[in-house]
Amino acid sequence: MKKAVVILLVAVLSLAMLVFLGGCGGDADKEEAQSLMNSGDNYMSEMKLSTEELQSMQADLTAAAMGGDPSALTGEAGDAMQAQVEDILNSMESSLESAQAEYEKILELEGVQDYKDYATKMLEAIDIYTEQLGYTRTLIGMLVESLTSMAASGNFDLNNLMALMESEEFTKIEELGTQGDELVEEAEQIKIDKKLES
Repeated sequence: MKKAVVILLVAVLSLAMLVFLGGCGGDADKEEAQSLMNSGDNYMSEMKLSTEELQSMQADLTAAAMGGDPSALTGEAGDAMQAQVEDILNSMESSLESAQAEYEKILELEGVQDYKDYATKMLEAIDIYTEQLGYTRTLIGMLVESLTSMAASGNFDLNNLMALMESEEFTKIEELGTQGDELVEEAEQIKIDKKLES
């Protein structure tokens, strides 16, 4: 009888260990989580590059308008410029959506809680950046319209541009950008603390 109890106890403990290990996720889940994390991070890097490209274009357009050179803002060049801006915005949106899909897959894995914590924080950041992108589209449209009008009339109105910088859209872009960046920093700290890249 005692032997049967011992065997039963060993069986129960073994089963409990299997359940526990299954809940923690195996090496395969960890490798997949790491792969998905890296893929999501790559998409976020692409989004950042697109953001820098957009900022550079804005600076060039403003400089052209201030210099009294309407050629980049009117006619075929103006149409091409607007198409290029739209392509950049679409690229940013696509990168965010792709990153979101990768991070969401991490949440579906068994165990890998540290990766889930990282993914959750990045998903929060993506929500913020997506909202920011909406305001960016609106502000870019306002800026392009204003610069095109100035270029066509030959009259550069600094007050008009300054008004855009004080608009609700500009304020929201600044605020949301800060919030998103802070969430990404928190996610990066999780990656460092939990050694998710090792």
